Amino acid sequence: MMEAMKAATGRIGRRDVVIAVLLTALGVLLMVSNVADPPPHGPDEQSAVHIANLLPYGFAIPLFLLVTVPVAWRRVAPLAAVGAALVGLTLNELLVGSELIRCGVVFPTAYVFGFSTGAQLKGREALVGLGLSLALGFGIEAIEFGVDPFALLLAAMVAPMWGIGRLVQSRRSMSDELQARTVALREARDERARLEVASDRARLSGELDELLQRRLAELARLADEGARPSDPQTQTATLVDIEQESRRTLEEMRDLVGVLRHDERDVPTSPQPTLTHLEAMLVRAKGSDARFSVQGSPRVLPIGVELSAYRIVEHLLDALEDAPDVEVRVAFRDDALELDVSGPARRNSKAAIERARERARLQEGTLEAKTRGRRAEAVVMLPVLAGG
Repeated sequence: MMEAMKAATGRIGRRDVVIAVLLTALGVLLMVSNVADPPPHGPDEQSAVHIANLLPYGFAIPLFLLVTVPVAWRRVAPLAAVGAALVGLTLNELLVGSELIRCGVVFPTAYVFGFSTGAQLKGREALVGLGLSLALGFGIEAIEFGVDPFALLLAAMVAPMWGIGRLVQSRRSMSDELQARTVALREARDERARLEVASDRARLSGELDELLQRRLAELARLADEGARPSDPQTQTATLVDIEQESRRTLEEMRDLVGVLRHDERDVPTSPQPTLTHLEAMLVRAKGSDARFSVQGSPRVLPIGVELSAYRIVEHLLDALEDAPDVEVRVAFRDDALELDVSGPARRNSKAAIERARERARLQEGTLEAKTRGRRAEAVVMLPVLAGG
């Protein structure tokens, strides 16, 4: 449990820290009030350790932090966090009893964990998270109130909070799926447009070739007739026919070439993207909070490598959520270009990663992707000649 929380520490969000600090501050405030006014009848007989006999009352204050501090890990390691809070509540009960524990903090903590486990987990893990959150809520209810209908109702409110979290997860999954389908449809539309343009060009090229062959055959026939001995008037008429046929051929060719030029206006003429465009693309895709860094000695690489690197990063960003902790690192090695892309993974990210892997293979490169928790990281190596 503690190893999972330690491994996820670097991915704790600012919002999670704020919630944990607020709950902890409220808990400390209430515990200070309780310690300053200890129970009039002495140590709590329900505790395994009589606090007044073996421990100072002030020990209850840092001990209570074990219940609220794990809230900071509610999204990056939900099961470990709610399990740690439940263990913390159990230790509080065993060491200081029920006299100094306040439900005014534990109930909101259980609600937060109920929502987080419902929103972040799936299947069996989500049910386990619900059970642990309910145990936290009913645990404080049993410790402080015993059997009290109103307290039971407060503890049972964990379940609706978990249900709200499930709805949030469902909407997030639908949004990710719709976005993935939108990207796929956009790519299919662009590919169809390219195929239609190529088909039209092939058809027009065939028509142009057929026209040239037919017109040149007619001109050759007329020239052959004009070369035969005949009176000057006949030769003059033949030359006039050749001139007219030539002009008509040129006009028809001009029309076909004009159509080809008109089609070319719809084809993008902007330069192919390179590594210098990566940072701008990252900001457009993930916002200004995304991080971009360059290591090594930047240099101009072969056009194919730079274009492939740009497209690979573009595909990998499609596999990540729009979050401020997305990071792209470009490292110029002596014989390779290394790309490191990391951030919160979308639920439907395999297709984008596979597109990036195929692109890397075109340059005889490699792509290694791994996921820890909900954070994904991909490392790409593209070979580059030393003099490239």
